[in-house]
Amino acid sequence: MPSWSVQVSLESTDSIALQASLSTEINSNLEEEKLIFSITEKNPADLRAMWNTRMRGIEASESVINLLKGHNS
Repeated sequence: MPSWSVQVSLESTDSIALQASLSTEINSNLEEEKLIFSITEKNPADLRAMWNTRMRGIEASESVINLLKGHNS
């Protein structure tokens, strides 16, 4: 059965904090200010669900980081 995969590269000045926030969920790498990870699933619906979960986690982490910095985003 073929696998479905997505490669993600996010550029952020807070990439280290974002990587730390996802450390229990994914394996990732940092390249300068880029957080890089991939998601692979056998079923496209599962890939979509994992994508949504990771993106919600990143969005929540970014909101907390901005709150701690005193930004209103």
